[in-house]
Amino acid sequence: MKEKRIKLIFCIVILIVIFFFMGKYMYENWQKVPFQKLKFNWTFLVIAYLSQVCTFILSGLIWKVNLSYIKENLGFIESLRVKALSCLPKYIPGKVWGMASQVWLTKKEGGIPEEKGGICIVLETVISILSGLLLAISILPFVLKNNFSSNFYLLFALIPLFFIALYPPIFMKIANFGLRTFKRKIITYIPKYSQILKLLFLCIIFWISQCIGIFFLIKSFYPIDYSFFLPLCGIHPLSWLIGFMSFVTPGGLGVREGTLAYLLSFYMPTSMGIMTSLIIRIWATIVELVFFAIFARNIKKYI
Repeated sequence: MKEKRIKLIFCIVILIVIFFFMGKYMYENWQKVPFQKLKFNWTFLVIAYLSQVCTFILSGLIWKVNLSYIKENLGFIESLRVKALSCLPKYIPGKVWGMASQVWLTKKEGGIPEEKGGICIVLETVISILSGLLLAISILPFVLKNNFSSNFYLLFALIPLFFIALYPPIFMKIANFGLRTFKRKIITYIPKYSQILKLLFLCIIFWISQCIGIFFLIKSFYPIDYSFFLPLCGIHPLSWLIGFMSFVTPGGLGVREGTLAYLLSFYMPTSMGIMTSLIIRIWATIVELVFFAIFARNIKKYI
């Protein structure tokens, strides 16, 4: 009984910490958005939300498929619940909270050992990074509107290296090197090469789906041409990756927005790019809260 009470208190503290950092961020940035100057198109806003719903569903599918490749079965709804409930801990400073909670929730939902969940979270994280980088490198050299784009052509040489790095024996060595560096448990098993490539494809579709939602979100308050969608498919993953590599801010807060605002300034006034990057972050946070609220009804089962 005492142990259960301690767990309950611990969970409450964690939730308070999560919502504190999220609320602090939203409060500080909400006031910077000049809503009075914006003219919303509610149709595009609805399309943006529906696109984000599709992206969320796709994230659950990727997690389910990922687990199936190591011969573990987790229901689709359970996979969605894991994704919904694990998206908030990333707002706690430190990079491991979101990933650790996803592994822990997977164990609670499907009885899947943490070791196997750890393998899948490492695989998902690395493939998400590589797929986003691959998309950015494939697009940005052709669309950036200044001389800065010429520097990206040199990165084309990295594309074959991506597929070499994903080859299972090489992938495992690279992953374990990183895990040892951060004093994490190494992985001992990895899916087949064909399965890894399928996950790569799904992650690229995930990025594109996410960009569709962001595109229509921007279009709901700022007049952008449909041709802007292609640059956005390079800009968004790149800004996310730079934010992810920031080890000093939770969820890449600030770093991602700064990078996104800079890249958006090639296509809109700088002030609008800054405002847009803030709106995108606030929008993403609201969507995450909605998904969390939908699946939080059964949160007592984890205590």
